[in-house]
Amino acid sequence: MFRIPSRSVRRQSGVVLLFALVLLVILLLASIALVRSSVNSTLAAGNIGFKRDLQMQAGRGIQAAENEFKSGGALANSTTLNSDLASANYSSSMLPSGPNGIPNMLLDDSSWTMTGSDLSDSTTPITDPTTHKTVTTGITIRYVIDRLCTSSGVITDPSQCVISQLGQDKGGTAWLKKAGGTPQPVYRITVRVLGPHNTQTFVQQLISE
Repeated sequence: MFRIPSRSVRRQSGVVLLFALVLLVILLLASIALVRSSVNSTLAAGNIGFKRDLQMQAGRGIQAAENEFKSGGALANSTTLNSDLASANYSSSMLPSGPNGIPNMLLDDSSWTMTGSDLSDSTTPITDPTTHKTVTTGITIRYVIDRLCTSSGVITDPSQCVISQLGQDKGGTAWLKKAGGTPQPVYRITVRVLGPHNTQTFVQQLISE
């Protein structure tokens, strides 16, 4: 015998369908949120990886700057250090810097006045130790060296410069109290590394000769 479904049965079926649709929408929104979270995590991890790699690449800039002070380098002669040398990216006086201590000429390319070449894959290629092939990283390294003194020229007053506590003379105490004692100024090396996705990293190191 054929029976027509009652209204209560049809009403219950409609409620179940509505509940299923609401649950489906909730699951869909949760899936979208999960995908977005995963993408953001991947991007964050990638950016951290870029930053770490650029910090390691900055060591190339530090090494290149330090080589200028070694025998055969453009700044090996102490007399040369008393005046600017643009070809070695060197300033004999402290460069104007921002609140974070980074020289302005590294923050704004339009104020760059040095003539030394940047380090890049074309000038200092990186060789893969396994394949022995040149690796193109898309990284450009620029460094600048400035003597932490208020002016150029021969140092006659130690208050003109930031002076290293490690002097070359070991036979006395303060340099002014020793015959032939000379102040040893501090030099600041600042490196800017520009990498993929316009990622930038700045590294500084202080040295004394």
